[in-house]
Amino acid sequence: MNRSTLKSYFWKLLVSLGLIIFLLRFVNGQELWEITRRIRWPFAAVYFALNFLDRLIMAYKWKILLDAKGIPCSFGRLIVIYFQGTFWGNLFPSTLGGDAVRAYELTRDGAWATDVISSVIMERFIGFLSSAVMALMVAPFFFFFAPSFPPLLLGLLIAFLATGIVLLLLVIRGSVPPSLQRLLSRLPWTAKIGDIAASFVRYGRHTRELTRFFLWSFGEQILPVFTFYFLALTLDRPLPLSALILIIPMAQFFARIPVSLSGFGVQEGLFVALFSFFGLSSTQAFALGFASNLGNLLVGLPGAFFYLRRKPVGPSPGSKKTGGPS
Repeated sequence: MNRSTLKSYFWKLLVSLGLIIFLLRFVNGQELWEITRRIRWPFAAVYFALNFLDRLIMAYKWKILLDAKGIPCSFGRLIVIYFQGTFWGNLFPSTLGGDAVRAYELTRDGAWATDVISSVIMERFIGFLSSAVMALMVAPFFFFFAPSFPPLLLGLLIAFLATGIVLLLLVIRGSVPPSLQRLLSRLPWTAKIGDIAASFVRYGRHTRELTRFFLWSFGEQILPVFTFYFLALTLDRPLPLSALILIIPMAQFFARIPVSLSGFGVQEGLFVALFSFFGLSSTQAFALGFASNLGNLLVGLPGAFFYLRRKPVGPSPGSKKTGGPS
């Protein structure tokens, strides 16, 4: 890690630790012990199975974007790369570290770097956009059940969604505003950034693939609802799906904001705040959020196995880079 990365890691670690320590003030130790003592392992198996299914869906979605760029890569290989990215993303200061690992692994297979990086950026961008759309859809119903919910959070949702729609329209039009071009020209590594930006904009030629990706991403927002449903059963604290449908999309959206280490502290705080409107104690909500973050760490462990077993060399000297302007 360079100095700036270490600084980012340090501050995010402080944020996570600070939030966890603050939230522990509202946690009943005896109740928390009872929750951990009564873990129901059959439901835990379903919970982890759904998490693995989510990784398969993510790999499939990424393949849609790679196919649009003419980058041949098997679904199985993308699954392996995705687990590697998940593992390293849990260790790096943000999930962007995992994205960098995914881009590097696919590039060393012979793919064109600029197209791979632009596919990862597009994947993240549309993922955030679909998450915002889902959260915005459930927000009015949440306000009905919890009228004291802070309007500021709804404003953040609307602002992000509006910005995302504008950027997506620019991509579909295949143009970059002159003001953005001038901004990019002042940045270091302008040539490389320009190549990546050009590759990103060329996705405007593939509206069918972008539509497919968005629909898959939007549908994928439902999966965490069932994941948390079985996690709650694992902790012997069953929750109605109706409450989870209202809470999880908003919690997932705001937990994506990279201010903490792998979401630790932020997700627990969101759960304590949001589930309080539905009668869940602070201890139960904290346990649910913390168990989910621990579960994400465990789900990434196969990535360590895949990483250790990877081939030490990339493509042969005579191999050709795949992809290119498309």
